[in-house]
Amino acid sequence: MKSSKRILSAAGLLVLVVGLMAMGVAYAEEPSDGLVPTVRVLMPNLSNQSAKNLPPTFNVGIEGWDADSPTGLPVKFRVLMTSAQYDTLQDGSPSYIRTPFEYSLHAADVLFWDDPDWSEWLDYPQAPEPAPTFTFVDLAPDAYYLFAAQVMDADGAVSIAQDYQIEVMNFVVRAGAFRPLVTVCETFLGCQVVSETYNEIAGGQPLNFSWTGTAEVYGGEIVSYRHGWDLTDPDDPNDPGWAVAPGLEPENMFAAERIFQEGLHTFYMRVEDNSNQVRLMKRQLAVIPFVSRDNQLELLVIDQVYDPDGLINNWQDQDGVSRNSEVYRNAYWHFLAEGSGGVSGFNWERDWKNHVDNVQYSDLVKYKAVLCYAKSNDQNQLMFQQFRPVNGVDQYVWLTPYQERGGNFFLVGGSSMESFMEASPRYMVPMIFDSSETLYLLEGQSYIVGFGSKELPDGTSVQRGPTMYPFATAGITALDWTSPATKTIYARPHIARFDRKVDCVGLKGLVLDSNFRAHHAVGAGAITDTFFTDQEIDWNDVVDADEGNLDLFSNTFQFRTDEFVNGNISTRPTPIVPQDCSGSIEAPGGMCVEPMFTGIARMDWMREYKWDEGDTDWPASQYSESEMLDGCGIMGMTSYQGTPNSGARTNGQTFGYLSYKVIEDKPVRKADVFWGFDPYRFDHNETKKAVRWVLDYFGLPINP
Repeated sequence: MKSSKRILSAAGLLVLVVGLMAMGVAYAEEPSDGLVPTVRVLMPNLSNQSAKNLPPTFNVGIEGWDADSPTGLPVKFRVLMTSAQYDTLQDGSPSYIRTPFEYSLHAADVLFWDDPDWSEWLDYPQAPEPAPTFTFVDLAPDAYYLFAAQVMDADGAVSIAQDYQIEVMNFVVRAGAFRPLVTVCETFLGCQVVSETYNEIAGGQPLNFSWTGTAEVYGGEIVSYRHGWDLTDPDDPNDPGWAVAPGLEPENMFAAERIFQEGLHTFYMRVEDNSNQVRLMKRQLAVIPFVSRDNQLELLVIDQVYDPDGLINNWQDQDGVSRNSEVYRNAYWHFLAEGSGGVSGFNWERDWKNHVDNVQYSDLVKYKAVLCYAKSNDQNQLMFQQFRPVNGVDQYVWLTPYQERGGNFFLVGGSSMESFMEASPRYMVPMIFDSSETLYLLEGQSYIVGFGSKELPDGTSVQRGPTMYPFATAGITALDWTSPATKTIYARPHIARFDRKVDCVGLKGLVLDSNFRAHHAVGAGAITDTFFTDQEIDWNDVVDADEGNLDLFSNTFQFRTDEFVNGNISTRPTPIVPQDCSGSIEAPGGMCVEPMFTGIARMDWMREYKWDEGDTDWPASQYSESEMLDGCGIMGMTSYQGTPNSGARTNGQTFGYLSYKVIEDKPVRKADVFWGFDPYRFDHNETKKAVRWVLDYFGLPINP
């Protein structure tokens, strides 16, 4: 393959030409038809107002055209580099061409077609070879020059224009005035072009730096990259902190992942160009350390339920008062600070963060446990805004190092796990995090069924789903919601709430898993086997039952965002394989997720109620098959004990669980707890007992 790059000395002589045969060609006049080839000098940001500032060593290119040629290219070219000095003053100082005005006056004094310093005529590279480029080396500083180009077509006609900063480049050499432009990126800290930055990061936060650089804007070329950590002297090439030798190899373009637990650490990136100019980039990182358990407070409670000035107006009680407002929600959680049954040492003013507070990692590490009550994927959740992917790019979730080394996390709320995902109406449920599938095309519309892949700083590609918080830290494989209004069910074109209608599939009650009770020796008084929704929030069924008017299709059940895990109640053929944590002796059965609560769907609750009342043929005794299909949705029903259409598909799914995924390095080897339902929405006495059990399980002191 021919090379089109040349290296020229400070005197402008062609000292290296690779693969192009020089040919002596007589000068040709302009043809009678006026069609001559054209050429221009290629240099970024050439200004027609003044000479271009360039370093002593730089690259420059030319590009020619020939309208008469079948290829559109000329066949020959030649170049000239000469001094722009046109006179010498009485004091001996030179007068240079520096502007288009001076060029118009004095170009004829210094630029000649028959100048012997023109290179010989050379073959112009034909496609797909690149246009010619040249490297000038060690030009004299503070001197002005002209670089000119000329091309010839197959008939011998040559370009004749010598316009300023087009066919002829006017430039001045400025030593030490240029540095490579470098962008240093870190997966979660972002990209910066400034030379020095400072960030606070979490102890245990992985750091993956990569970078790009360019010197093209001034015609330079980067000749080496080098990086290292905590250098004693970045000007010392033998400093032991350097990670690699200077160079352009792949390992010079990214840093191996580093993790620090505490301290002040500085990442250095040194970039040098072919004029020996250096750009030194510094990234200073203050690592927030873990607090020893002896010095931690007991419990931090975080509100992530956005209530714009108390304007939430649903979940109305019989008096028309919204029970979904923060007035009632926050009051529910005050049992944590009260005497008997509260957490010893808990102070509501100190240890509770409102939804308007911007909670940071430094707040978490002060506590042995964190309880967060959240609701759905709301853009106003200040804490989750820091975790939620943006435009398909994941953010760093500093909950992970806290859960690994700092303490225990207890997350509750409908769609609370969804808050770690980018909001989208195009999800097809169930969402399977380790699936290699990405999109499902249906009726011309694409739906999201997986999270695709992402490129790591070293250039390798990995599946994105297994790196996301729900899989990597919470330990789940799949996520689904009872009757969501913004998603579709796998292979179905309709919004899920029409295919799985909330009157049938909505979460009405909770059952403590019997294996869970046995494994943890949960006493009967600690957590009740079964409990249902709070009767002030969900009062319609209570009134209707008392009046004998209980109707499955009453359109009064509002609760559609409760989420369950590792279940497939659709037709999706992708296997859902629960994650294996068999390396932990605490994980029952070796599984990362231990079910704590399974759900009772409203349809199944009503069936049991009707059967207990003696109507053992319900629902067939009350509704026709078509009414059931219309009222529950085509994907809402299943059989129960051999009776078709008498159970909901959501019944018996796992809505609350313990996760052993990151238990190994915890100060106290207790699993984290995730409830995909809002305990405030259920029987308050029973859910408070269950919350107390979790906090006691974490090792927190509960007041007698």
